[in-house]
Amino acid sequence: MPTTQPVLTSLLSLTPGPVSSAVQYAIGGQALSAADFAAATHILADDTMRLRLGDASDVLTSWRDKRDGGPDHTPLRRRTIEVYARIGFGLPGKPSHKDHLEGHVAELLWHRLMTERTVCSGGRQLAYIPPLKADTTEPGGDGLAVYRIGNGTLVFRLWEIKKHDSSARISATIRRASEQLKLRGEEYLAKLAAPETVADDEVAELFKEVVELWLDGNDRGGVGVSVGTSAAHAPSGPNTFGSILTAFPHYSAPGQTESIVVAVPDFPAFAIRVREIVWSGL
Repeated sequence: MPTTQPVLTSLLSLTPGPVSSAVQYAIGGQALSAADFAAATHILADDTMRLRLGDASDVLTSWRDKRDGGPDHTPLRRRTIEVYARIGFGLPGKPSHKDHLEGHVAELLWHRLMTERTVCSGGRQLAYIPPLKADTTEPGGDGLAVYRIGNGTLVFRLWEIKKHDSSARISATIRRASEQLKLRGEEYLAKLAAPETVADDEVAELFKEVVELWLDGNDRGGVGVSVGTSAAHAPSGPNTFGSILTAFPHYSAPGQTESIVVAVPDFPAFAIRVREIVWSGL
């Protein structure tokens, strides 16, 4: 069971949407202060390097020391850190594409918030989340979470994660994510779950049958759509998420369809700041 304290959840003031929404959702970030903006971007920058390098890595320690104003790296250590930092972020002088950067930060937001949200609606308890992929441009699913329900059974939720930065309504992005899950969900599950089946535990046993459960529409399954965006695009009503139910009418029980929307005052600037912090450790 993850022990991470809900730091980012609190900074973003993530709160549930109205009970009138047929799809359960949480939203936050609209009133993010300058201080909380700084804290949130530092959390995500540290998360991305920690997820790539491992908690006990000497390379991670070196990156943190330089980020915090420490001495320059040796040439070999800098080149090593650059290998990890350029995935999703690029390097100074050759930054990653804006869309790739924002998509990566949206995935980092989702992953952190999900690890902090250890208890969900209906008493579901978080049991496991596979590692987040380092490169958002790689084909395959975005996110998968496993929960334990009251009788001890493990259930799963397959997530699609998007960034939204356009004049179109955010509902269009949610609809696109829903359709993507519907069309390619089994493939996403196969790619996300396959590496985890070699373990000898109950999560691995679930992952061995997860594709079949999905294809059968089994009630142990469910879906979620997470969006990173700017406050100006925040959803204004419960109908924003209707496309998730349209795509998955068989997931009608409470909590089987979910959404998270992080709508900070300026999402592109937020993503750029995360990248700047990553680069500060080079």
